[in-house]
Formats: sequence, C-alpha cells, structure tokens
Amino acid sequence: MIALNSPETGGMAPHARIALYFLLSACCAFNVSAQETPRKTIWDLRLGEPLSAQPDAGEYQGYACGANGGPPRQPISGFADFARCAPEPGGLREVYFEYDDELEYIARARDLKQELIRYVGTTEKGFPIMVSALLDQDGVLQGLRMVTDARPDQRKDRADSGLKSRANAYLFGGLMAGRFDIEAEVHCQKLKPEEGESAVGGTFVKLDCSKADAASKRSYKLSARFLRKPGQNGRDPRLPTRLTVGEFESSARLEIFAAP
Repeated sequence: MIALNSPETGGMAPHARIALYFLLSACCAFNVSAQETPRKTIWDLRLGEPLSAQPDAGEYQGYACGANGGPPRQPISGFADFARCAPEPGGLREVYFEYDDELEYIARARDLKQELIRYVGTTEKGFPIMVSALLDQDGVLQGLRMVTDARPDQRKDRADSGLKSRANAYLFGGLMAGRFDIEAEVHCQKLKPEEGESAVGGTFVKLDCSKADAASKRSYKLSARFLRKPGQNGRDPRLPTRLTVGEFESSARLEIFAAP
C-alpha cells in the first residue's frame, strides 16, 4: 500500500490521495478475499460420501435435474432434492449445478480482467463446462460429470472473458487426460469414422477412454470429439465458394466414479 504522504503520490491534493487510497484498498480487498475464500467447484465435492459431507448448497447455484450432461431440466433447490430427478439406466440421479457468480460480478464491477477470467461462469481452465453430481438412492455421491458447454459461444464478451470457443472444446479432453494420467496408447480407443462422418480441416478426433485406478479407488470415462457429422459440410452445398459456420462437433466429456 502506498502511504498517503509518500513521494509515490506525487504531491497530489488531499482529495485525490484519499480517492487513490480507497481505490487501492478496494482492489487489494478483492484479491485477499478471493484467495482466502475462493468459490467452490466440482472438485470440492467428495466422491463416495453422503450429502452431509458435501459443501453447503449455498456454495453453488442453478440447481436442476440433469440431462445426461446436457442443458438443465427441472429446477430444484439443491443436492438434497436429488430424489425429484429421474434415475438414469444405472440407477443414479443427476443433479446439474453452476458455480457461484459473486466473484465474477465483483470483477466486472471493478474492471479486473484477470479476476474475471478466473471466475467467469462455470469453467475449467477457460473451458465452459456443464457439471453435475450423480447420487445413488441413499444420497451418496457416486459420480461426477463434466461436459463441454457450447452455450457461452454466443456471448459477446466471450473473448474478453477468456472463454475458449466451441471449436476448441475437444481439447478439454486432453487437459483432463493429463490431469488424471489417462494415456492414449494404454487407456483409449481411437474410433474410425462412421458413414457420413469426416474430418474438420484435416483433423478427425473420435476418442473413448476408460481407466480404473485402484490406488485412488476411482474409475474414469473420457471422450473427445472433433468431426463433421453426417449432413455437415465445410462449404455450403448450394454455393461452394461460401464456407459454412459451426457445422461440426467439438466436445469432450469426463465422468469420475467412486469404485465399489
């Protein structure tokens, strides 16, 4: 903190020095609070533990019944409302949720770009994601699900917020593979194109991975896609000189389960 009577103030008038003091205090206060009490993320959930061991419901927002990693369905009040969600084929119930946005709005109000990038939306290393918890009939957290989210691609402030585009979504798979030591040669299967599928600019990614880790008592399922699906083209069939926009799939999906 610069002292009000120090040479660094350049002999400013008292009212100007006071304004500078409050400006610096506000910025520093944000940084300290963000470091001491960062927002909760999916990594704060405790696999294999009951609802009583999970973070308080107020740490997150936007609760809803999940749609197998898709956009939210019926709104609910929190993880404790999981029984209102229909079970998946395996019996688990998916609860979609979003990260708290308080620090994001503080960063916007104070025009702190680095803090905004850190706390914007529900993200992981700049990748917009949809996150959900998978609970069994007894309310024990048995799985975590993360799927890349294409919706923020329509935001006008996407670039300023540091959000990665949908075209790069498949790279989230590589990020998670590195985090959990999932090796392509050992744990993954490179799938061949099905009829009508093709590469995007010479790149074709269709990867399914699975890994069981006895040491951590966790199992992982990871997939990544970067391809054109049947009917999608790089050029408009009606006007070959015109490139299409958004006609491709770019996605990644990670599921982590507690081992029996």
